[in-house]
Parts: sequence; structure tokens; C-alpha cells
Amino acid sequence: MNAPGIHRWRALETGARRYLLHLAILTLSLSVVVLYYNLAVVALGYSRGFLGILQTVTQGVAALLSLPLWLSVQRLGLRRALAASVVLYAVGLLLFAALPQAASLIVSAAFMGMAAVLAQVTAAPLMMRLSDDATRDYLFSASAAIAIGLNGIGNLGAGFLADAAASLLNVPTDSGVTYRAVFAIAGIGALASLPPLLLLREPERPLVSPSSESVAAPTEMDACSNSAPPWLALAQPWFRRLPAPLQALMHKPALVVKLLLPPFLISWGAALLIPYLNLYFRERFGLDNRALGALFAGFDVATGLAALTGPALAARLGKIRTVVVTRAVGIPLLILLGVASDLWLAIIAALARVVVFNMAAPLYDAYAMEQTEERARPFMIGLLGAAYSAGFLIAPLISTFVQERYGFGPLFVATAALYALSVLATWRFFDH
Repeated sequence: MNAPGIHRWRALETGARRYLLHLAILTLSLSVVVLYYNLAVVALGYSRGFLGILQTVTQGVAALLSLPLWLSVQRLGLRRALAASVVLYAVGLLLFAALPQAASLIVSAAFMGMAAVLAQVTAAPLMMRLSDDATRDYLFSASAAIAIGLNGIGNLGAGFLADAAASLLNVPTDSGVTYRAVFAIAGIGALASLPPLLLLREPERPLVSPSSESVAAPTEMDACSNSAPPWLALAQPWFRRLPAPLQALMHKPALVVKLLLPPFLISWGAALLIPYLNLYFRERFGLDNRALGALFAGFDVATGLAALTGPALAARLGKIRTVVVTRAVGIPLLILLGVASDLWLAIIAALARVVVFNMAAPLYDAYAMEQTEERARPFMIGLLGAAYSAGFLIAPLISTFVQERYGFGPLFVATAALYALSVLATWRFFDH
């Protein structure tokens, strides 16, 4: 980390540092889930189709409960809502470990879907409060670096953890019992991330800014003014019933749609392929648990370190141009990964792709937060999370169907095309 990075780290408030510590512990705990979830479900004797159903349940429950969960943030506050997400993650993991029956796995997936929504809608607004203009880009990038980099370290350790659990239980390393034991440890680890979060003091000012505490719905005259869309005049009875934060978003519908379209396209591309890369490497190149752990650890650590360079690139190119350039470079690398027949070429392509495509992701979130009023930020980041998750409602089922009949080739092509459309939309909408 360079000298300016150290200076910005020291400039972060104590609350920001505690948040990053919480994130580090939680990320290490959840990393084994990212690596082993697909393998665990298959090892328990379930089909690829059921694996697709579990992915769909996770995202479907998240989508159905998004609005109630977003509204709950208004009542709970950011810190307590984030703590609730940790508890839901832990319950979901421990349920997976204790009861591997199909119904229990579906309930476990639902809990983790709810946990993901709460984490999405609280993390970015909380970071906005814990930072200022001088430290914001660094905090967002440091958060991404921890979430990605420590996920990689966790993946590396997960291989050894699975071996240790298998040896202790005297079962094969790729057995369902081994994976259940690892998930139980992950659930306990998730709970261990609570203390630094509970010690974090949420800023005193309310979630709704003081200037808008008593914001009333716009009058008919206001709705017809030049500052508001004309369609609000026709929607006044319905519009008045919306929470004030949603009203703030509805005043800029075009901006909201533009912000949501690129992540929506990415979600469909990612859902078709990215969750199954562990299966791709195992089936195409025959990698075992420890090799998979080391491989994905390398991917994540490199991406986490690269995320710290995002602010420096943004200072030169701007946030949006950095997103466009890095994601555009990642598309041909994805195609190379799909056609590579040599393991090392595939590893190099995968490593380069994941680094360049994801390094600027926190900058896009920060840009979206800057375009949104504070009172509406939990809803905006929630909508972004929903957009990033939308493809997972159906695409996993499509993906597993294609995998069983045609292999991974068509999935690489479809994902690359959707990513390209996302880059084009980002450039067209925001790169002025």
C-alpha cells in the first residue's frame, strides 16, 4: 500500500475501521460457502437441477422480501440491520450443516437470501456516513479489497479446513459430511464478526436528513412544475402513500433506470456462469478441493489488491470511465478462459479477467450513492443489489440445463455478450 493509501487509512474514523474489521471476519467465514456450496449440494446427492433451484430460491426470496427489508432498515438503523444480516447468515449456514434434507436446504437458502439483501442495503449507506469526500473512495475500495482479497485467503484456508475436518471425522474430503462440518464452522465464524459491529457507533444524525425529516408528498402543483416529472400529477394518490425516501427516487426515474440497467445486464451474465466456475475447473481440468481453494484464493487476493488501485485510476480517468475501460478489457479475457485447453492459460485468463472486471465495482456504487439523496440511499443501494441479483432468479436454472446438455461453451458466449451490453450502456449513459 502506498504512502497516500496509508495516509487515507489513518484518516478513517474509528467507526470505519471497526466496520472493516467486522467485514474481514465475516468474509473469511463466508468464503468457504462461496467455494464449496455447489460442491456440497452435489456431494449430498442432489442433482444439478436442485442446485439451480436453491440458487433461484435464494434470489427469489431476496426479491420478494426486498421492500419490507429495505423499510426495516428505516426502523432498525444501519448498524442493527447489518447485525441482523449476520445472524441470518449464521442461521442459514448452521441449518445447512445440521439438517441436509431438501426442505431444510431450501429454508437455509432463503435465510441467506434475506441476509444478502440486508447487507446490500446497509453497507454502502453506512460507509457514506463513516467517510467524507477525502476518504470515501478509499473506504469503498478498501471494503471491496477486504471482501474480495480475504475471500481469497479464506478459499485457500478452506482447502486445509476441509482436509482437517475429513481427517478428524474419518470421511473422504469430498463427502457431504465434510462439507457440513465446514459449513458449521463458517456459521460460528459469522457470529464472531458481530462484536466489532456492535461496538461501532452509528452517526447521530437520522437516516432522513434534517432538512427533509417532515417531507410531505409533492402537491399537484409541485408535480406539474418543471422540477418534477409530469406523470406524477396522474399518480398523486398512489405517490402520497410511498415512504419519503422512495418519493425522492421517483423524482428522477430516468436516472434510476440508467443506474440499474448496467448491473441488471451483468447479473444475467454472471448468473449463467460465474457461480459454476468451480465446477468448470473441476470437470475440465480435474482440480481437487485444495487446488480449487488455492486457485480461487489467488483470484480473490489479486482482485482485492487491484481494487485498491481503483481510486488512483478514477483520479485520472473519472469513476465511470474507469468502470467502462476495466470491464471492457475483461470481456475478451472471459472468452479466452472459455476456449483455453491448457490449465495455466485458463488460470492466467481467469485471473486477469476477474481482476480487471471487478476492480472498479466499488467506484460504480460510490458514484450511484453520490447521485442519490441521503434519505434515499438505502433504497438506491437496495435497487442496485436487486439489479445485480435479478438474473439469479432464472439464469441458474437455464445454466444447469445448458451445462447438462451442451457444456459450458454457450454460457461463456452468452455471458460475454451480456457484459458487453452492460459496458456499452454504462458508457452511453454516464461517460460524458
